[in-house]
Amino acid sequence: MPLWNKLALWMAVVGSVTAQTWTDCDPLKKTCPVAPALGTNHSWVFNKTMDDKIWSVTNGRVNWTDSGAEFSIKKKLDSPTMQSTFFIFFGIVESHVKMAKGHGIVSSVVLQSADRDEIDWEWVGYNTSEVQSNYFGKGNDTSFGRGGFHYVENADTEFHNYTTHWTQEKLEWWLDGNLVRTLKYEDAVDGKNYPQTPSNVRFGIWPAGDPKNPKGTIEWAGGEVDYNAGPYTMVVKNVRVHDFHTGKEYNYTDHSGSWESIQVIEGNSTTVEELNKVPPKSMGEKWKELPTAAKTGIYCGAAAAGILLIAGGIIYFIRQRKKGRLEYALDDAKWNNERNEMNNLQTTWKASEWGHKGYQPVH
Repeated sequence: MPLWNKLALWMAVVGSVTAQTWTDCDPLKKTCPVAPALGTNHSWVFNKTMDDKIWSVTNGRVNWTDSGAEFSIKKKLDSPTMQSTFFIFFGIVESHVKMAKGHGIVSSVVLQSADRDEIDWEWVGYNTSEVQSNYFGKGNDTSFGRGGFHYVENADTEFHNYTTHWTQEKLEWWLDGNLVRTLKYEDAVDGKNYPQTPSNVRFGIWPAGDPKNPKGTIEWAGGEVDYNAGPYTMVVKNVRVHDFHTGKEYNYTDHSGSWESIQVIEGNSTTVEELNKVPPKSMGEKWKELPTAAKTGIYCGAAAAGILLIAGGIIYFIRQRKKGRLEYALDDAKWNNERNEMNNLQTTWKASEWGHKGYQPVH
């Protein structure tokens, strides 16, 4: 598709795209809570359920598999999304992703701040050989020439490394270790539209081609979604996030939204504390840590308990045998009594029959 056509589609859809992002509190308008920092460099392999104190599923459901975290659209208007509870103030985000293939489906990796600074990787499902890059400053969508388009082979069947390298001077998009785009601070309306405030990391998939969406959005996404042909699945395998600051929290000291106004509060972040938390010990590990005397005591106690259990079983068995014998004797006596009664009845009946000279035929 020619570049000018792509830009035209961006103009039609940009309002809808920015509507997919949100903020709990806009620090450009009021005083907001501090943002918890990552404050370190860490890698995650998304092959198991993540700690919800670090990664929060904000919509729908994410399936954790050996291949990675799966974001699937299985029915109308499914839109699973997940975001970090931490923020970075400049840094690196490296994501290994397989996009979702399908007309009308959009996969995304987004960095976004509370005042709606934004850095994007996006894939439209009809084109499996291209990824789009974009950015916004303070949610400003008055300019539509910011999108970049980059060739990538088999984006839906192979994991590729999509990395953003973000400093106060420039923003870089890297694809499989190759630099594909650079944005300098001064080239974003002298920095006014340059992303520069603490941002968290967001992953998601959404049906941009749903019939209820605007026509421009549907066209940009490659047409309407055929929900019957799903599921449509985006997979995120590995993620590395490097926060270029090492503080505890980030505070907006005014309503300017400039990087100079951000205060880095010193200390260990709650995310670092959670990452360094000692996991619960297994029973095997707890056993290994016990002193020899304690282990011996446990062995002796177990042996004594075993002996008592066996003794109890023997006593129970003997009692059951005695009970069985008694019941047998009682049943035997009862049977003898009943047999004697039957014999007596038979004797009486025969005597009666003899007294009446037996049964006579009826003439």
